[in-house]
Amino acid sequence: MKRSCTLVVLLAVPILALTQLPTQTIRGIITDADTHRPLAGATVSIAELEMGAVTDSSGHYRLVAAPVGRYQMEVRHVGYEELLLAELLVESGKECVFNLELKERALDLEAVEVKASRSDIRVPHPLSVQTITVEETRRFPATFYDPARLAAAFAGVVNENDQANGLVIRGNSPNSLIWRLEGVDIVNPNHTPNAGTFSDRVTQNGGGVNILSAQMLGTSHFYTGAFPSSYGNALSGVLDMRLRPGNNEQHEQTFQAGLIGIDLAAEGPVSRRNGASYLANYRYSTVGLITSLGVDFGDEQINFQDFSFNLTFPAKNGSKFTLFGLGGLSENLFEAERDSSLWEFEKDRFDITFRSKMGAIGASYAWPIGVRTLWHTAVAASAINSSRTGERLSDDYSLFLLEKDEQTQAKYTLHSWLNRKLGHAASLRLGLQLTRQEFEILSVANSADTLASGDGGGLVLQPYASWSGMLSPAIRMNAGLHFMYFGLTGSRAMEPRFSMEWRPSSRQRLSLAYGLHSQLQPPQLYFAHSEKEARENLGFTRAHHIVLSYRQELAEATSVQAELFYQSLFNVPIAAAPGSSFSALNLLEGFVTEELVNEGTGVNYGLEITLQRLFTRGFFYLLNGTYYESKYKGSDGIQRDTRFNGNYILNATLGKEWARQKKEGRLVAWGANIRVVYLGGFRETPIDVQASSEAGTTLLVSDKAFSAQQPAFFRPDLRLYRKWNRQKFNSTLALDIQNLANAQNVAFSYYDTQQMQVVKKYQLGIIPILAYRIEF
Repeated sequence: MKRSCTLVVLLAVPILALTQLPTQTIRGIITDADTHRPLAGATVSIAELEMGAVTDSSGHYRLVAAPVGRYQMEVRHVGYEELLLAELLVESGKECVFNLELKERALDLEAVEVKASRSDIRVPHPLSVQTITVEETRRFPATFYDPARLAAAFAGVVNENDQANGLVIRGNSPNSLIWRLEGVDIVNPNHTPNAGTFSDRVTQNGGGVNILSAQMLGTSHFYTGAFPSSYGNALSGVLDMRLRPGNNEQHEQTFQAGLIGIDLAAEGPVSRRNGASYLANYRYSTVGLITSLGVDFGDEQINFQDFSFNLTFPAKNGSKFTLFGLGGLSENLFEAERDSSLWEFEKDRFDITFRSKMGAIGASYAWPIGVRTLWHTAVAASAINSSRTGERLSDDYSLFLLEKDEQTQAKYTLHSWLNRKLGHAASLRLGLQLTRQEFEILSVANSADTLASGDGGGLVLQPYASWSGMLSPAIRMNAGLHFMYFGLTGSRAMEPRFSMEWRPSSRQRLSLAYGLHSQLQPPQLYFAHSEKEARENLGFTRAHHIVLSYRQELAEATSVQAELFYQSLFNVPIAAAPGSSFSALNLLEGFVTEELVNEGTGVNYGLEITLQRLFTRGFFYLLNGTYYESKYKGSDGIQRDTRFNGNYILNATLGKEWARQKKEGRLVAWGANIRVVYLGGFRETPIDVQASSEAGTTLLVSDKAFSAQQPAFFRPDLRLYRKWNRQKFNSTLALDIQNLANAQNVAFSYYDTQQMQVVKKYQLGIIPILAYRIEF
C-alpha cells in the first residue's frame, strides 16, 4: 500500500508543476477566407498540451488555461484546407486572440503553414512575399520594433542606411516601394524622412523609424516583386501594414520604457455585447539620454512622438466596420559651434532645423453578401509635410540662409473590391482604387536660387480584376489585369499579372510569376523644371518582372527556398540632352533641374536562397544569400552599375530561448538572438576635387557615374533578454545592440569646404538600447 501511494505521488508531481505555470486564454473566430462568414464545427487543437476546442455557430473558439510557452496550433474543418499556426506565443499578460481564415479546398491538400494570423493572412500567390508579425519585430535584433527594418533580414533586401529604414529591394531604389495601411495607399509613414541622406533632404519612402508602433500591428504583408493585380503604383515592393483589433472582452495595457523613450498602449471592449473594441498607442522618444552616454548620432538632437488607434465594430453575419488613424511629429536639430577654433568640418558652421509631421485617418467596412460574395470598402486620407532650413555661420558669426526646403504630399484614397466564390475551386475579385494625389514643393539655395517650386496633383485611377483557382489537384493559378491612369500627365498603362504554383508532392512547391508594373515619378521630378509642359509630359516608369521559385520542406519546421528574378525596366526618366549619365533609377532624395524624357532603361536580375527554421523547441534561424546585378542606361547609351548595385547580400539571424519555472506561478525565460549582415558596398560617383574646391560644394565626375564601389558592409546585431511570466502579467528586460562590433561602414563621400578635401561620412557605430516592457 505504501509503495502504491508513493507511486501515485511521484506521478502527480509533473501534473502539479504544469498546473502551477501561469496560464492564458487562447480564443478567436474562424471564418471562410473568401466570404468572411463564420465557420461552425471547426476544430482547434494544440497537440503539445492535448487541448482542443470546436467553434460554435458564430465561429468562436476558446482554449482556457493554456500554460504560457511557444506552441503550434492546428485548425481543421470538413471541406477546408488545414491551417497550422507554426509560431504561437502564449504569455500571461494578454489573451491570445487569433482570428483565422480557412480556404475551401477543391481536393485533398496538405496543411497550410503560417507564422501568425489575422484576417487577410492568406495571399493571392506565394512568390516573393513575406509575412511580418509583431512578435518578430520584438524578437529580431535591433529592429527598433519597425517592420521595415525587420524586412531587411529577408533575402534580396537591405536598408539603404543604418539611420533609415528605406528598403533597397533587388537593386531598386527605395523610391520604388509603396506603403499601404489596411489595404489603402498612404504617404510615407515614417519619422525624420531625411535620415541618413547625402543632402539631408527628404526621401519618399524611408525615415528614421515607422510612425506606427509595433503595439498596433497585426500580420503585415511584404511583397518584393511580381505582386498580384490588387497592387499598383510600385516597381520593387509593397509593405501592406495591417492593424490588429483590440481585445473585445477585457481591458489590457502595455508599458515600455527605455533609453530612447516611452511607449504606452491600451485596449479593451467598447461594447462586450456587440464585440466592439478599441486599441490605442502613444509613443515619445528622444536620443538625449542615450547620447549623454556617449553614443554618436552625429551631434544631432532627435525627437519624435506619435499616436495611433484602431476601433473595431463587428456586426451581424460577419460584417465589420473599423475606424483607424495615426499621426506623428519629428524633428532633428543641429546647432553650429559658436567658437571658430572648433570648426573642424563643414557642418560645424551650420544651424540645421528639420521638422516633419504626418497623419492618416481612415475607415473600412466589410460586408458578406449572400453565401458566396464579400464586399470590402476602405477610405483614407493621409498627408506629410517636411521643412528644412540650413543657415551658415560667417566668420563674424552672423547667419546666412543657405538652404530652405518645404515639401507637402497628400493622398485621399478609396479602395473597394468585391470577391465572389466560383464553386469550390475558384474565386473572382473585382476592385477599384481611386486616389487624389497632391504635391507642393519649394527648394531654395543661397537665398535666391530656386531649385524647385510648384504645386499640383491629379487623380490616380486603378481598377483591377483577378481570378484564382485550381487547374488540377496539384496546380493553382492566379491571373489578373491592373490598369492605372494619372490625371496630371494623362499617363495610362495596362498591366497583366500571372502566377502559377505546382506541388509535385506535399513537401515541394515550384512557382512562376510574371507582372508588368508601372509607377508615378517622385514629386520633385514633376515640379523641378520651369517648363510646365515638360513636367506634365513625364510618364510612368515601367517594368517587366519574372520570378521562378522552388521550395522544399525539410525537417521539423525547416525549409529551403530558391528564387530566380529578372526585372526589365523601361520608360525611365533620363536627361533629354544627349551624353548624360543621369537616370531616375538612382534617385533617392534631392532635385533635378534639367529637362527629362522617358527614354531610359534598366535591368535587375539575380538569385536568392533562404534556409529557415521557425521558432520551435526554443530555437530558430533565418539564413539567406543573394547574388544580383543592377544596371541602367542614361542618354549617353552606356550601361552602368546603378547606385544600389552591391552584387551580394548575406544575412544570418538565429536565436535561442531557455525557459525555467522558478517558483509557483512564475516562469522565467532567457534569450539571445543575433543577426549578422555582410553585403557588397553601394556605388558612388568620383568627386571632382578641383571643381568642388572652386565651387565651394561637392561636384561629381558625371561621365564616371557610379564607377566606384564602397567597401563591403558588415554589421552584427545582438538582442539579449529576460522574460518573466507571472499570473495576470508578464514583463521583459531587453538589451538590443546595433553594430555590436562598432564597424566603420561608409555611408557616402563629399567634399568638405572646411577640410578642403574629400571626406568619408560613416554610418552609425555601436548603438545599445536598453528597454523594459510590461503587459497586464
